[in-house]
Amino acid sequence: MRLRLLLSLLSGAAMALTSVPVWAQAPASAPALSLIGQAQQCDGGSNCPYFNDVYQADPVFRRAFDVAIKQAGLRRQYWVRKGVTTPLRPVEIEGKPRLLSSVCEPHNCGHHYSVLYDPASHSMAGVYLGPDGKGGVRTVYFGDPSIAEAAVLNKN
Repeated sequence: MRLRLLLSLLSGAAMALTSVPVWAQAPASAPALSLIGQAQQCDGGSNCPYFNDVYQADPVFRRAFDVAIKQAGLRRQYWVRKGVTTPLRPVEIEGKPRLLSSVCEPHNCGHHYSVLYDPASHSMAGVYLGPDGKGGVRTVYFGDPSIAEAAVLNKN
């Protein structure tokens, strides 16, 4: 007797669950955006990912940075993964969307990289400023930035 009662209760509950109208069901959650996707929608608020977060989490972004600096004869500084960074934020240069950010050595932001990432081509251009070993500043552009891109990088 108890078994029949339990079975009828369970089947009634199952039927009730399957008969919930579509409008009463919880909406399907949208897929989470990648960090690059978040950066492309960044409005300057808290939804903007930072350079080191993207560098550590996105292998395509990391490779673009590492390849660009290596081709310029630079080596990645040890502090890049844990450096002081700015959020990646969207900018448009010569009608092309880019993501702009920078990363600097902790307690020495005169020693830094400023970067522009192209999410469409997965390429990066930037400028490195660091000590030249003679008390001056060494400036090295990487990734072949255009004149307009170099101007944006220098202001960043």
